[in-house]
Amino acid sequence: MSIQFSIIIPCYNAVEYVDRAMKSVVEQTMDRSLYEIIAVNDASTDDTLERLNCWARRYPGNIKVITYNTNLRQGGARNIAIRQARGEYICFLDADDWMEKDALATFAVGIKNRFDIVTAKFVESYEYGLDHDVYPDSAPVEKVYLTENRKEFIERDLGFVWSSVYRRSMITDNEVWFPEHLAYEDVSWQRLIKYYARTACILDRITHHHYNHPESTMNSRNASHHIDRLTCYEMLLDEYSARGLLDMYYPQILRDTIETYYFNSYYMFFRLMDDIPDVYGRIRKTIYGFFPSWENDYDDSDIPMVFQYMIKLLKKAANVSPDQMKPFKETILELSEE
Repeated sequence: MSIQFSIIIPCYNAVEYVDRAMKSVVEQTMDRSLYEIIAVNDASTDDTLERLNCWARRYPGNIKVITYNTNLRQGGARNIAIRQARGEYICFLDADDWMEKDALATFAVGIKNRFDIVTAKFVESYEYGLDHDVYPDSAPVEKVYLTENRKEFIERDLGFVWSSVYRRSMITDNEVWFPEHLAYEDVSWQRLIKYYARTACILDRITHHHYNHPESTMNSRNASHHIDRLTCYEMLLDEYSARGLLDMYYPQILRDTIETYYFNSYYMFFRLMDDIPDVYGRIRKTIYGFFPSWENDYDDSDIPMVFQYMIKLLKKAANVSPDQMKPFKETILELSEE
């Protein structure tokens, strides 16, 4: 019987959480002969590898442990596992997250028509267990056929990498790999993979629990790796250009670049870094480099006023210091809380 799913779990110093993640995958309601688990020890310095090997000894036919001594970060760990995966679909699980028992069975329903991407809802679980929010909060099941309107499809929110499953051949045939040695690898990967999907399905079911804690990569304060967000998006623009996608989908890529690379990056810096990094010149040079005529092509009429001011700044100022960006900080953080 063929393997339907390969569950890939990158692990770095995850001994505190990994048992919960592994328990959730071995206890799936789906027959274990239909899926494999590939746990990747990304050069952990704690007892993560020992815990993974313990699970592998208990389930030798289902769990494969890969380990190495150089930390590649999550993107590198995923790339290694994808290359060794046998499942028709790839399912990503972070080591501090966990899955509902019927997660794979839920995804199997979604892929019965051989969709390229299937995504579902997830619960945001916080460190102290006080709040539990379900995302996305839209109710109906929705099927999206890329061949009907490709540009509209690309602009759709198809969930997060870790709350979705992807046809493995779509990844490997098109060589869509994660950035390695960098944080924020999902920023580029989840965007690029959509350009190679033909169909997608959004399910009105909860499959994952995403553990949101203050020491995670995405929440840690004043960490230098937050600059990786810019690097990963710049790598994505290089891929768009090299693959001929930038010319084909210029308006969609321009809009996402302004909003994700410029606006959202600064929002992250404002929220997580006491000292705003000196990156304005870098961002401006990248935007003008890939989109020389963007000033005439980008429509900012439907965005909040604070972002319209940031657009005006981008058009006029060749360089802006971190101190000069501070007036935007309070307004943008207040806007995000509304």
